[in-house]
Amino acid sequence: MEHIHRNIFLLLILSIFMYSCKPLIHEQAIYPFKIGKIDSLNNYYIVYISNNHKTYQTISRKAGFKCEIIKVKNTYPSFMFEPIIKENDYTPKDRPANYLDFVPNEVKLDSSTIIIRNKGMDNIYSTNNLNGLCYRNLTPIIK
Repeated sequence: MEHIHRNIFLLLILSIFMYSCKPLIHEQAIYPFKIGKIDSLNNYYIVYISNNHKTYQTISRKAGFKCEIIKVKNTYPSFMFEPIIKENDYTPKDRPANYLDFVPNEVKLDSSTIIIRNKGMDNIYSTNNLNGLCYRNLTPIIK
């Protein structure tokens, strides 16, 4: 009889332990995109977003919405990036050349804001996932 009580007690302790750890595991989800740094210039944020393969220098216009604000070192499930510098617009069509000689290293966003592409970055990007520093998960939910 004592053996049964001990087993029930151990089962109860194990159940409580598993139940208390379940939310902790859920909150520690690791998503593929991580916010590395956030800078600000005039009416724009420059957000550096990394995944396993590269870092994206991303531009987002400042906005004053109440929302889920992104934070440095936090991870997020998805971002869809659109290059702002369209290399084909600058490459000469009439002769072979190193296209990087013609592609600009900066983007003029408005009359007082010029964003310079950082060394090591292949482009400057925009994303519909950010509105200011507000994150929107645009990943389709598969049921």
